[in-house]
Amino acid sequence: MFNFRYLITLLLLTIVSPVALADITIEDAWIREAPPVSRVQAAYATFKNSQADDVELIKATSPAFAKIEFHKTISENGLTKMQAQASVTIPAKGNAELKPEGMHMMLFNPVNPVRAGNKIEFHFTFSNGNTTSSSFIVKKATGINHHQHMHH
Repeated sequence: MFNFRYLITLLLLTIVSPVALADITIEDAWIREAPPVSRVQAAYATFKNSQADDVELIKATSPAFAKIEFHKTISENGLTKMQAQASVTIPAKGNAELKPEGMHMMLFNPVNPVRAGNKIEFHFTFSNGNTTSSSFIVKKATGINHHQHMHH
């Protein structure tokens, strides 16, 4: 007699295994809480690449924000400013760390106020055609090194 449970388990493993073997994983994903009137926030995470080739993070979206851009903090003549980046390189067998005072995501025009403890879903597209999603946790700004954004 044929075991349908075995067949279903086998089919589920076939469907799930590409996710389990994802070439890009996302860790330490968080958003800095901003005042409710703020139209701009910053998000950070570590993207880990298990592939033998570099991968570019080329797009980020979230239903919670109207627009997301990649920015890099740069210091020029004693001034710190943000410079928009087209993508984020995730090196082969390495990490790209989005962090305060470095590369990060700028989140524009939240659909609803974003408060500490909220989990926000993000969707990412990579240069190799792969996509992935991740939840980011919103953290209070207290105790976190603040950086001011000088918009261009």
